[in-house]
Amino acid sequence: MSDAVRSYLLSVVAVALISGIVLALAPKGAVHRTLTFLCGLAMILTALGPIARLDFDVLAQAIARARIQAEEAAEGVTVDNTALIADIIKEETEAYIWDKADDLGFTPSAVTAEVNTDGAYPYPSRVEITADCTAQQRADLSWDLEQNLAIPAEQQEWH
Repeated sequence: MSDAVRSYLLSVVAVALISGIVLALAPKGAVHRTLTFLCGLAMILTALGPIARLDFDVLAQAIARARIQAEEAAEGVTVDNTALIADIIKEETEAYIWDKADDLGFTPSAVTAEVNTDGAYPYPSRVEITADCTAQQRADLSWDLEQNLAIPAEQQEWH
């Protein structure tokens, strides 16, 4: 590909150089105007010549291949980003539960959050909490998880 570009640029530069020399040596008048027209025509034909030889089927295949590669690359980045965001949401959810439990006066021995990645955005969908707490503390934390994290009581497992 680079050889083709180099050849194209050399041909354009060569025609421009030859045209400049011819026009510099041509006498003023009708001959100069005719040579100016012919040199301009030669430049246009040289510049647009590769378009006439262009194989549109090969070009269409190359464009389609580039689009597929771009989509694959973007999809790979999207999948990686979704997994990263899901990990962050999981950690933040667990940290929130630890902090909220501390605010309520107890410390869980274990907190595990699950994140659903099936939708457009990952979200916390289920938690498992192991704690020695009163019924009121449990109810308060359960209510808080429903209200602030949208994790229903059915998706909260307590031990």
